[in-house]
Amino acid sequence: MRARCVEKAMKTYRFVAFSIAKPGREAELETWYDNRHIPDCLRLDGFVAAQRFRIHQAPLGTQVPQWQFMVIYDIETDDIDATLAQIGQLARTPAMPITDALDMSTSLRLVGEAVTQRFVSQL
Repeated sequence: MRARCVEKAMKTYRFVAFSIAKPGREAELETWYDNRHIPDCLRLDGFVAAQRFRIHQAPLGTQVPQWQFMVIYDIETDDIDATLAQIGQLARTPAMPITDALDMSTSLRLVGEAVTQRFVSQL
């Protein structure tokens, strides 16, 4: 009887960051995200993809900042805490500079673990 090697799939996560630019510095923040921060994050272990969005509708029914931007990072890892800790270790270093165009007082980050398959429209 032959032994079969079964690879264990890594867990998948979405790391979502909401942000606001300091007044008049929106273009600078967008350039930093696209040309610096997203590429820096994608060099980290576990980060496999990212996409930036402009927010067109404010959250309804709650008092939160009127975020301008949302970045969604796709992460594959068996240790999400260690994967995210890389950001804390590198942020504000030459490997991951942070722009002062970002209003850090209004930033929000959320992490969700995929618990179902991805459903796709059948239409």
